[in-house]
Amino acid sequence: MNERELVIRPESRLSFQHLRDIWDSRELLWILALRDVSVRYKQAFLGVAWAVLQPVTQMVVFTVLFNRFAGIHSGSDLPYPVFCFSGLVVWTLFASGLAHASESLVASSNLVTKVYFPRAVLPLASIGSALVDFGIGFVLVFVLALWFGAPIHATALLAPLVALLAAACAVAIGFWTSALNLQFRDVRYALPFFLQLLVFVTPVFYPPSLIPERWRALLSLNPMAAVVDGFRASLFGQPLPWGRLALATLVVLVVGTLGFIRFRSLEQTFADRV
Repeated sequence: MNERELVIRPESRLSFQHLRDIWDSRELLWILALRDVSVRYKQAFLGVAWAVLQPVTQMVVFTVLFNRFAGIHSGSDLPYPVFCFSGLVVWTLFASGLAHASESLVASSNLVTKVYFPRAVLPLASIGSALVDFGIGFVLVFVLALWFGAPIHATALLAPLVALLAAACAVAIGFWTSALNLQFRDVRYALPFFLQLLVFVTPVFYPPSLIPERWRALLSLNPMAAVVDGFRASLFGQPLPWGRLALATLVVLVVGTLGFIRFRSLEQTFADRV
């Protein structure tokens, strides 16, 4: 008589099935992304104009403070307003995407407590509105470049791919912050402070050459530094920092994988914590 043995093992925290579940929920992801975009602009008096006003206002302020008063320049022939705005567009994609991802579970608490679906869909879908804002800002970069006479290079076709790395960086960190935000609501207050500090260690409004040589290696620890430099370089035909972009991609993959594992380990507690 053959004897059978039942072995019970804990579910793996990371498997291809988890990724397949997200892929199978891609229609839901799309619906949630469209919902977030619609809600973002539906009750706003200026609507989509906010996607233009925010980076343009920041560009004007940075140009006056850092270029006119502090004497900071682009470090090349690129006009400073174009230099600053191109950095702000891709930075805003990251910052806005991370902010939306961090609040995604709390904002969709009615779904989390009533319907089962892979919860990782929520941080992923929340990036949609940030991508729409980026698309508008990306077009405005070309308008601004033409206005100031800055030539756009053919390598600008690579710029959206570099920008996707900024979105991936937002998702990678968003897996951590969205789960932590349910456990510690201080995250929503700490995140803006963190982003304010991070923008000063990212070459958004200053060139990397402004940083002393002995400290430039530390920029490699910040993947957004490579993304901002790579985005600008692709637009205006400057040498792309392929090595730094490869390292940034590796950092994002490691942070995102670990964040997804942590997210999965806490997923069963989300409904109780919302």
